[in-house]
Amino acid sequence: MDIGVFIPIGNNGWLISTNAPQYKPTFDLNKEIVLKAEQYDFDFALSMIKLRGFGGKTEFWEYNLESFTLMAGLAAVTDKIQLFATAATLTLPPPL
Repeated sequence: MDIGVFIPIGNNGWLISTNAPQYKPTFDLNKEIVLKAEQYDFDFALSMIKLRGFGGKTEFWEYNLESFTLMAGLAAVTDKIQLFATAATLTLPPPL
């Protein structure tokens, strides 16, 4: 069995809450998470797919990093963890 981490490429990660810490996604935040996962011998890091924010008071997922670009950057600073980018396949034009 492989164990991995689902990295937060959208603001406020996975919680829609006004009580949870509010943050914007950054390369440095995701790099810190992936390097810790690598240090703990996790097998992979997977970026979440993100299409559109929910708006509202928390601006949940209104700010996002692009998955493939982020994973390319993380590949430059990691050694052994597998990196998986995501894409919303059905929303992409066929030539891509």
